[in-house]
Amino acid sequence: MSGYTAAASIALAAVGTGLSVKGQIDGQAAAGAQQAYMGQLARQRQQLAEQQARDAILRGQVGEQKQRDIMAQRIGTQTAALAAQGTDLEGSPIDILGDTARAGEQDALTIRNNAQREAWGYQLQAAGYDADAALRESFEPSYLGAGASLLMGASSLAGKWSKFKWPGGSGGGPINGSQASIDITNGIV
Repeated sequence: MSGYTAAASIALAAVGTGLSVKGQIDGQAAAGAQQAYMGQLARQRQQLAEQQARDAILRGQVGEQKQRDIMAQRIGTQTAALAAQGTDLEGSPIDILGDTARAGEQDALTIRNNAQREAWGYQLQAAGYDADAALRESFEPSYLGAGASLLMGASSLAGKWSKFKWPGGSGGGPINGSQASIDITNGIV
């Protein structure tokens, strides 16, 4: 191998090592940026799920009150109808009104319960998004790959340098009967 070819080989190996290390560092920086972005999305989803939970509770409260109002009107209508017939509002007629009131209350409580279950589902989603965001926000880039690339590149360079300085890598062989020296900066062999 000529001196210039060997020097070029060493220089290219050094540049390749540098590019590999830079690629590893840039890759980790990109991974960090992606995790930060995904963390922001998870926070937005968390806020949306929390808002949906509050909305479900509010809708449940409105629906529960509306059901009670409907039952109050129904009981009023039944009472008026019984009174218009001249029915004494004691005994069986009161039982009918009581049954209507109980059925209405049951419906109102069912509406509340369903709304609370829906809200609970959204709250679980929000907790999941919160955990996802926290995990992504805690991401720390690892530069072990860059260090490994640097070590492998240095090892490769050392091997090339050894072969360039001492042909055959035997640790002392002469080049053309004399010791070889190299000045990479000036390209002199």
